Amino acid sequence: MNDWIWFGVLPGFIVLLIDFILMNTLPKQYYDDGGINNKVFKNRSIPGIIGVTLLVAVSEEMLFRGVLHTEYGYWAASLLFALLHFRYLSKIVLLISVLFVSFFIGYMFELTGSLTVTITAHFIIDVVLAMWIRLGNRGESNDSIPS
Repeated sequence: MNDWIWFGVLPGFIVLLIDFILMNTLPKQYYDDGGINNKVFKNRSIPGIIGVTLLVAVSEEMLFRGVLHTEYGYWAASLLFALLHFRYLSKIVLLISVLFVSFFIGYMFELTGSLTVTITAHFIIDVVLAMWIRLGNRGESNDSIPS
């Protein structure tokens, strides 16, 4: 239980804190992903947001930590995770953000060997940012989620 809180819940909120600080400090265009996340989450129901973000967290963590990290190591899995988010490759802030999240969550897996921990951190990040979009706290083109 302590691993889940210390390496899942707490890191999820640390990432969110950093993300919110950057989003409120940097110009909006640095976080513009072309409106993709806004299209996915802006009009989705709250249960729909929870379902989508849970599905993404579980499937991505099972693939990237459970399979790739276990078979090919921390660096390969973390870099491939970041590359999966190819729409961020032309936006330096989004790219750095997704790289940080990928390596940070990968490190939590290194420390614990627990997919529950990484799924929890990933889900917390995605669901909070998706709810932020849904509840209207983001501009139409200022909508990224480092999932």
